[in-house]
Amino acid sequence: MKTKFLSLLILCLINTSVWAQAPKSTANLADVRKKLTQLYDKDQKERAAYDAIERQYGWGAKESQDARQKIKDMDKEHLGEVEKIIAQVGGYPGKSVVGQPLDQVAFLIIQHSTDRTVHEKYLPMVTEAAQKGELDKAGVAFLTDQVKVQKKEKQIYGTQIHINNKGEKDVYPVEDEANLDKRRKQMDLEPMAAYLARMGVKK
Repeated sequence: MKTKFLSLLILCLINTSVWAQAPKSTANLADVRKKLTQLYDKDQKERAAYDAIERQYGWGAKESQDARQKIKDMDKEHLGEVEKIIAQVGGYPGKSVVGQPLDQVAFLIIQHSTDRTVHEKYLPMVTEAAQKGELDKAGVAFLTDQVKVQKKEKQIYGTQIHINNKGEKDVYPVEDEANLDKRRKQMDLEPMAAYLARMGVKK
């Protein structure tokens, strides 16, 4: 009897150890894909509505200010949902988890956050996902530059544009401009001249 009890105890300990080492991911991937689709659809719908309001009333109008606040509230809510998904799947919900184009949704919502610490927090995860082929490298370039600009440092890939004192679109300072297009090519970005033309930046 004692021998049987010890055998049973050892078996339980082994099972407990295996359970503890098992992946955290118990998410229903169909539900994850559905949620990401809903988040993306709402994100795009609300941003399109805001663009229409701003064109109608102007950037400084109360209607536009209210719409911007609505976007901020939505972005915060959506970030919380994405963080739940990351916890559920045990990492970035990339191509092998949710397929394309849903692999871009979590990145998009992370990037939309107005909280600089959020960008810094998830940059390593986004970078790793891209290195593993789970996410397009271009996303890493944009988020990397975003973090650099927020820290008042020179950006690396030239993705970040702002309105200067003359009211014109301009590019935030870039390090080592001579090799900029080489770095952009490595991240699957178009040449800088083409990007500036597409974005309406006069150089």
